[in-house]
Amino acid sequence: MFKKRQKKKDYHQNRVRISKSENKRNLKFSIKFNTRFAKSLELHSVSKIKDEIPYLRLSKKVPYIITASDSILGSRKEQQDSYFVTESTPLSPFKLTRSFGVVCDGMGGLEAGDRASLTAVSMMKLAVDKLPTKKVDIPHFYSQMLEYIDYEINHWEDLETDRGSGTTLVSVIIENKRLYWASVGDSSIFLFRGNMLKKITSEHNYKTYLNRLVLNGEITKHQAEQDPQQNALVSYLGMGGVSYRDINPKPYYLRNGDMLVLCTDGITDSLSEEELKEIIKENIDDMFQCCKEITNAVKDKNIETQDNATVVIVQYVE
Repeated sequence: MFKKRQKKKDYHQNRVRISKSENKRNLKFSIKFNTRFAKSLELHSVSKIKDEIPYLRLSKKVPYIITASDSILGSRKEQQDSYFVTESTPLSPFKLTRSFGVVCDGMGGLEAGDRASLTAVSMMKLAVDKLPTKKVDIPHFYSQMLEYIDYEINHWEDLETDRGSGTTLVSVIIENKRLYWASVGDSSIFLFRGNMLKKITSEHNYKTYLNRLVLNGEITKHQAEQDPQQNALVSYLGMGGVSYRDINPKPYYLRNGDMLVLCTDGITDSLSEEELKEIIKENIDDMFQCCKEITNAVKDKNIETQDNATVVIVQYVE
């Protein structure tokens, strides 16, 4: 009534046995995978084995974030720069990996600049550490954090004078290869890509306003350069309402080899963008050495009124 289910033949039952040497001579590699999967794999040719048979292997391509930093006191009596950057880490293709860096420069013309910069870095780091391990609205996060830090510093009641306190801030957050940044004040973020250095933040000082007047023909370039207030900040954390800020609303996708350079004005006031670019090009294979060479170049200028100088480098490598 019911047919007996036919037993599956043993795979090895009719297999032809061949010698090991013959097996090597007839060895072929047939690898099939779809396009999407292929993008995450890299085919390597390795040195030939004894029988001169090519040996191939597939290995996973894992992007990597490399970080480095350095800071010097300059000719100042105290260090008012503060910074933090996560350690170098491989990025996971299966889960969200978040890298973070922040550099703050306490304002010397106000009170407790060192405390202000350290407070900003600490609050930002604590908030980033508490972010959920899933995709969040980073631009909104940055906007909220700048308001919180500004309020905190502005409401200090234990300062000795009524001058208040303040700090600049530049920060980057990288989620896998998606870059977000925030900036308040005159510290800077540069993007180094393809031997080209580009500043991706603006300086929130009176000089920026004067340059606009020059472009509109309202004043001359000479008049702008002679203005004694040109370096005065028009936006900083602690002023009680941040006037200007740079936050990219959409993610910026990084490419292999992209470098982000975060630095205080102790770097940019001492080195031109061309000098900074040449130092990066000469030390492209060693991020730690690159940071050291940047601060050494600042020292070599022997500027009598050299400000604190801090640099943080974050590189994306595939």
